[in-house]
Amino acid sequence: MTTRTARRLARPGRIVAAAAGALALAASLVACDALPGPLGGEDTTSPAATAAPMDPEQVAGAETVPVDPAWLCEPGTAEDPLPSRDAGTLTPTSVQAEDNEVMITGDLALEADAAYGGLAPEAVIVPAHPADRGAPAEGYGDALGVDGAPAPPMVVRARVETTAEGPAPSSVTARLVLGTCDDAPLPDGQYLLRLSGAGPEGSGRAAERSGWEASADVLLDVVDGRLRAVPGAVTAEDGETPADLSSLGCGRELAPVGDGAGLSVAAADPSPAVHAEADEAGAGATAQVTAASEDHGTLPLMTGIVVTRPGDGVIVAGARNAGSIPLQWMDGEGVSTAETAWTTHGTCHGALSPGDYRAHAFAVTVDAAGATHVVLSDPWDLEVLEGAEPEDG
Repeated sequence: MTTRTARRLARPGRIVAAAAGALALAASLVACDALPGPLGGEDTTSPAATAAPMDPEQVAGAETVPVDPAWLCEPGTAEDPLPSRDAGTLTPTSVQAEDNEVMITGDLALEADAAYGGLAPEAVIVPAHPADRGAPAEGYGDALGVDGAPAPPMVVRARVETTAEGPAPSSVTARLVLGTCDDAPLPDGQYLLRLSGAGPEGSGRAAERSGWEASADVLLDVVDGRLRAVPGAVTAEDGETPADLSSLGCGRELAPVGDGAGLSVAAADPSPAVHAEADEAGAGATAQVTAASEDHGTLPLMTGIVVTRPGDGVIVAGARNAGSIPLQWMDGEGVSTAETAWTTHGTCHGALSPGDYRAHAFAVTVDAAGATHVVLSDPWDLEVLEGAEPEDG
């Protein structure tokens, strides 16, 4: 799966087939069924007005009602609770998670002829692909809830339902209680949550006109049996999240940024010297760079090496200018990779001249508020030697 559409969690096959019929049915009912909407005889064929945003604090304090997850736990034995999801889109903007509960807030936009009677959220939760954080794990990218499909590792067991009349809120909050099909503890790992919903009725003509789904999958982790949000990321279909790497640009004086967000970084077996000339592969400062944190789970993380000019500490090699960094899983052993800052090509101003330099390993992360943190290792001396490395090494 390479496109954004392919990455999104698959809906049960019957929904796709039913979507066109559901919309046609809704259109045929407009003439005889009054759609919920603002009072005063306003034109319901125009884009519907939106109400004030839903209050997340009220949702957090509301009682939950149980949900039957049989359609996912016993694939093929029960119907998907939402007959259609084509009447609107929810764009997730924030996620909060604690113990086995998750609250997702997002902007809700319903189609002009859609109905809004309240909120009854539903979700499918699948493991993330270990090598591609934005895609479902193998076996979970196809339709779920149908014969032969796997049962997801987590399902919705309870939720907060709201009822309302009139225009839909401009922003809504879904609160879900997650569990497993066999009431086992939540399994540790990385997950994608596909959110959808309709009115609390859950079926019938009103639901067909009000079903919606999220624009992207929400990122979730389970660490030590408890849900947690991914710091700095709500959704990331490409497995990355935005970061400000301007402090690692060419010509910048190297310095840490932020408080580190709990990260530490170390360089093992750093190269003390490189030659100014090299073969086609090039030469560079190398080290085994390890980033670690006491806070385990998925986090935005990029590691590397930069070389600075002695005296003023300005970056001359290994600079970074990307606009995003990958999401990676961090456990007690941290994340360790072999890194190189090339000194014979791809530098700021051509191959480095012979002389003495300084090198640092770095780790970059993004916190829950979206702020970028840059953590530096202890520096080491790097000598650039004249000529090429002798053939005998």
